[in-house]
Amino acid sequence: MKDISNLVSGVRKKTEKLVAKQALLIEKNEKLSNEVTRIREELTEKNQQISELNDKVKLLKIAGSVGGGESTKEVKLKINEMVREIDKCIAQINR
Repeated sequence: MKDISNLVSGVRKKTEKLVAKQALLIEKNEKLSNEVTRIREELTEKNQQISELNDKVKLLKIAGSVGGGESTKEVKLKINEMVREIDKCIAQINR
């Protein structure tokens, strides 16, 4: 009888340890999932920033090549105005 009692006690202790480990693993998994989500959001933001900067680089290259008799600042202003007009047209088309 003592042997069975000891076996049951040992199984109970091992079960309690397993349950505790499972709880820790669940908590750790949740933290890692949250971190993955956060990092994905950061990556999306960074990709958007890269895209915006690439667009600015393109505009600057165009402005630098157009030059002509106008100053770079004037050309940039004209290009920005054209881009705004194009954006307005696209917005109207999407309606």
